[in-house]
Amino acid sequence: MTTPTRVAPAPREIASAAFPWRAIVAMLVAVSPTVVLTWLLANPDANIRLDSPAQHFVITSNVSVVALIAGILVARGAVHVKSFPTLLVALGFICMAGIFAVHGLATPGILLIGVKFPSASLVVGASAQLALLVSAAFFAIRYTPLAGVIERRVGARSLVLAVSVALPAYAVIGLVWPDWFDGLARFVLAGAGGSYSYDYSSGYGSQILGGTGILPYLVVGLTISLFGFAMWRQGAEFLHTRMPLQGALAFSYLLLAQAQISQFLGPVYSLAWWEYHGLMLAAVAIAVGAIFVELDRRRGLERFLPPTVVERVISGDRLRLEGERRTVTILFADLRGSTALAERLEPEAAVSVLNTYLRLMARAVIDRGGILDKFLGDGLMAIFGVVDDASQGADAAAACALDIRREVERVNAERERTGEPAVGFGVGIHTGDVVLGAVGLPERSDYTALGDAVNTASRMESLCKELGVDVVISADATRRLRGVSTRALGAAAVRGKAEAVEVFTLA
Repeated sequence: MTTPTRVAPAPREIASAAFPWRAIVAMLVAVSPTVVLTWLLANPDANIRLDSPAQHFVITSNVSVVALIAGILVARGAVHVKSFPTLLVALGFICMAGIFAVHGLATPGILLIGVKFPSASLVVGASAQLALLVSAAFFAIRYTPLAGVIERRVGARSLVLAVSVALPAYAVIGLVWPDWFDGLARFVLAGAGGSYSYDYSSGYGSQILGGTGILPYLVVGLTISLFGFAMWRQGAEFLHTRMPLQGALAFSYLLLAQAQISQFLGPVYSLAWWEYHGLMLAAVAIAVGAIFVELDRRRGLERFLPPTVVERVISGDRLRLEGERRTVTILFADLRGSTALAERLEPEAAVSVLNTYLRLMARAVIDRGGILDKFLGDGLMAIFGVVDDASQGADAAAACALDIRREVERVNAERERTGEPAVGFGVGIHTGDVVLGAVGLPERSDYTALGDAVNTASRMESLCKELGVDVVISADATRRLRGVSTRALGAAAVRGKAEAVEVFTLA
């Protein structure tokens, strides 16, 4: 037999395959707004003015309304799935939309007319800057420890309420009392070296002192730095996860940083100045779309993963849905006497009792960081130790079993006080090698464990009746326990095992 000869690819083919075309194209697209801005500023004849207050009002108002609605929907979804980092991004875009709406509504000659007209330009300019600064602050905080501090001390709902109050208050001050807004802003800017009588509709000008003062330059520098930091951290997440949605968010931050440059350097109503409006629209569309994709993916994962695990998966942690071999701890929990109880009760009452116990079992699994694999009639299967855990999940599974014991005793005590029968339970725990992965249809799948360790854990649960205990733990799991008291039950015959195995229970 002749061995087929493998023909090596031509050098041109190798170079073509290795050349990072996509990365180069993405980079060119990402920096193209700055290239265009540079060209416009270097060619004043091309950087024509398009003086159209009515068009400016229509564009900014419509963009703001769309962004605000989308941001609110994303914020509601983030609160529902308890994703505080996503909530911060959503609130950043909500603030951008709300403040940018004031920027559009304050367009001179639209709403602010008559005695309010002279104050309009400063409301427009300040709102344009604040829309970018406030959103940049929310985006950057997401990637710092400050996000955790705010979540613990303020909370998601309180933060949403604060933003919901602050934005209308800002709009009222800027649109109802623009003269007061103008006076306060001029006082602040003059304190930083600006001229109190400076005409802000003419732009920032070339003189730092005696014109705008130094404050706008500091604010613009801070805004660009915050966008840059958020882009850098989000870009690192993208390189780690290779998820398109992470890259989309980093791309939107880059667009917003360039929007700030365009807004700062472009003369009012020039093409360079109009560019930043388009960049903000593009950034909002890309980022909000990416967030919707993330929330949808998160909802799918939370069907079988606890929120803490989902957060790590979204961040690119080690959890491969396509399949991997891992050492984990499997827990089976089952109710005792539920079948006989169901026969004596009406169907509605039987389901209600069953749900009471199953929910407390499932909650114990989720609270201890386990993965709720599936419900099994009047029981469930759970997986512990999928993410980094020195005990391969044995400690968490044992703690879950103790939680189930405590909660079942509490519910049984309440039922006995009303003359209703108590319901027993059994828990089996085993640690071993399994194959983890998502199985099923593409549109509906379950993350599960396959292997002999799963069967052994199920046998441990079956031994509870035989040995007269509520929890049975295999020797493999017991050896990994730290700080958990156990009691030996001796050797027990396990179906499918040639030799008896040592088993234990929780003291």
